[in-house]
Order: sequence, then C-alpha cells, then structure tokens
Amino acid sequence: MKPINKRTRKKSSRHKLGTGNFKNGLISNRVVDYWKEKAYTAGYEQAVNAFSITTHANRDTEREDTAPHIKLNESWNRWYRSVKPLPWTVYHAAASKFVEGHRKHSGIYLGNAVLLPTDKRVAAIVLVMNEKDTIIKLLEQLHRLPLHEIIFVVNGSTDESFEMIRNQSKAIIVHYKQALGHDVGRAVGAKLADSEILLFLDGDVPILAEHLVPFIDAIEQGSDIALNDISPWIGMFSERDYVTTVKEFINRSMGRADLEANSLTAVPHAMRKEAAQIIGYANLSVPPKAQVIALEKGLKINAPASVDVITKNRLRARNVGQQNAVSDLIIGDHIEALKTAFDLKGPRLSFADQIRQRQLTKV
Repeated sequence: MKPINKRTRKKSSRHKLGTGNFKNGLISNRVVDYWKEKAYTAGYEQAVNAFSITTHANRDTEREDTAPHIKLNESWNRWYRSVKPLPWTVYHAAASKFVEGHRKHSGIYLGNAVLLPTDKRVAAIVLVMNEKDTIIKLLEQLHRLPLHEIIFVVNGSTDESFEMIRNQSKAIIVHYKQALGHDVGRAVGAKLADSEILLFLDGDVPILAEHLVPFIDAIEQGSDIALNDISPWIGMFSERDYVTTVKEFINRSMGRADLEANSLTAVPHAMRKEAAQIIGYANLSVPPKAQVIALEKGLKINAPASVDVITKNRLRARNVGQQNAVSDLIIGDHIEALKTAFDLKGPRLSFADQIRQRQLTKV
C-alpha cells in the first residue's frame, strides 16, 4: 500500500480563490445572493431529474435502502462539482438553498441539513464517558450531516449516556462497562468503521455541523489527515503550558514546524480510513505516536480549520491545574512518540549537526 506523498502547508488553499468575485476575501451580498439563486434552481432541477429517473428506472436496481439525506447529498455533489470551490460562507448559504429548492419539488423535509462536499462514505466516531449533559446537543449536530455511520464508543460511563444515545439515534454503540483509557476508543471506532473518511469527536464538546465540514473537505481534496488548527487559542510561547510546548516540539522534530502545536490529540480531526490502516489501529490510541508514524510514512497532513475546543473543554478534576492527570498522560504519550521518532529517524531526529567534525574523534 503506497502512501500519498509528503509535505503540505498547514493552511488549506481551498478558499484563496483567484476569481474576481472573491478578491481579497471580500464577499458581497450580491455574490452570495447569486449563488443562492443558482443553488435553489439546481436543487429543484435535481429533484425533478431524480423523480424522472426513479419513475422510469428498473425498480430492481433502485437503491431503496439509501437514506434520503444521503441521496440529497449525492444530488448536491453532482451540481457542486461543476462550480467548486466556494468560500465556506457562500458554500453553506448555497447548500441551504439547494436543500430548499430540492424540497420544493420532492416534498422531502430534512430540517436544517448540512451538505458535505464529497460522495465518499463518512463515519463519525465519538468517545463517550459520562456525557449526559452534552450528548443530545452533539447528536443534534451529527444528525444534520449526511453521515453513513455514527459510532459511539461508550466506556466506563456511570450516567445515562448509553440510554440517551440509544433512544435518540440509530447509531452504532460499542459499550464497555470498564473505562478503556484515554483515546483507546478511537482505535476501536476506526477499526469498526466501514467508511472511507473517519471524523473523530469527543462526547463532551458539541460542535456545529458547519464547523465539521472543512475537515471532511480536506480529506476529499487529497489530505490523509486533517487536524484542528488550535493556534488562535494557545497564545504566545511564553504563556503556553507544557502540553502545548511538547506538541510543537514533536512536529518540529519531524520537520513539520508549519504544523505548530496542532496534533491528533485534539478533536475534531478527520482521517482517511486507509491512513488509519497504514498507521495501525492500535497506534491511534496514542495520538502523538500515531502522528509521528504518519509523518514518517509521508502521509499528507494539514490543519484546514480552527474549532475552539480549548476554552470550551469541559473542566473535570483530572484536567484542572498547570500539572494534572490528563496533562501528565499527554506528556507521557509524547515521550512515547519521541521514542518512536528516535527509532525511525536516529538520535538527532531531523536536526542536522553541521558544526562537529565527529569523524576526527574516531580512532
């Protein structure tokens, strides 16, 4: 299995469009209205065409089991491929009008659905441990997306999280009475998933569906891993904690200073299923080690979007304070990742020794 090459810049160029309409990143109301009108018409026409095909097609070959929101997303992509890429502000406005236009003819109401710029199968993998206060909000956002799979790994929960998920969704639930330990559920969910794109989330941080789309789009555009860009929330170097410092050191050690402190330790992030296989499912339970392996194997990694999970992170007894159980665990994971980096790249990692003439010391 040959991995996709190599380095990529942290920021996605998806929205740096050269067309006059989006010059300097300024989007006028007139431009937004133009695309909304085109999308509404396209949605209506796609519904008309779908009805015609269904009416005249052989029923034996018709995919009756395909969920309506999946079919709608397929219709959206048939049109969107001819106009992409659009800046996210325009994209979401146009997608919403496409849904409206489609509903006008089909009569199918899918609420405030958020469409994805891909036809690939997408799975959301969510780790859950005592998240009864946030799980319903998270489910509401996931149900807005045309996902093929939602996999909840519920481990060590003593509250009603399992029952709430079971009663509010048709998701796959993997339930362990005992706590699996940090991030082990990611490895379990990734191995179980049958989709081409894996989206990783935590049950304690509900995220708007619109904010998840760029990570899936990055994989659609050819990335193997799409990280959350936490740079806006980590402050100046002198103000950073030990965890943030060691994250950045790992990236610099692997020759990817452009990734700064962005890491697989932070959600949301997305990954190709094939990338998870290349890294090894078991290695996903130690995110920085997985990142080192991915970088060494030349997988294409970027950080296409920023979602604030720093200030919104749920405070618990084990993650409060300058040094706490969670930070100690993460630092330990990075020490393990460094050991892997040394094994792969040698004792100086990616830092060349351009001063010493070591050969002169050899007898």
